[in-house]
Amino acid sequence: MYECHSHTLERAECEELLAGARIGRVILTEQALPTALPVAYALDDGDIVFRSNDGTKIAAALDGTVIAFQVDHIDEVRGTGWSVVATGVATPMTDPGDERHAADLGIQAWVESSDARFVRLSPTIVTGRRITYQPA
Repeated sequence: MYECHSHTLERAECEELLAGARIGRVILTEQALPTALPVAYALDDGDIVFRSNDGTKIAAALDGTVIAFQVDHIDEVRGTGWSVVATGVATPMTDPGDERHAADLGIQAWVESSDARFVRLSPTIVTGRRITYQPA
């Protein structure tokens, strides 16, 4: 039997964890149902930048939809983990200078496509938790 302990992370800790990971999940509504879609991303001055082909994520960005972005890490051997959720408005990056800057962030697309575009999420809410499991 294990006992779970968790504590809330400050925004700065959350941003450090976001900066250290490369794969996260865009969480949004598709056809009135929640969905989580994995993406490669980079943290850019507190904003989350990811690439996506035309579809649900780009449609959300074009609509100025509020989305959530989640990233986590679990170490089952050590019994530790963390999770960070960032929420804000998604916007497509259309300025050529912004697109060049995003390309320089080194974001690897899951599937290369000529219609892939960059999306910026400027989070207004960032929350996180660190978890440890200990024998009871």
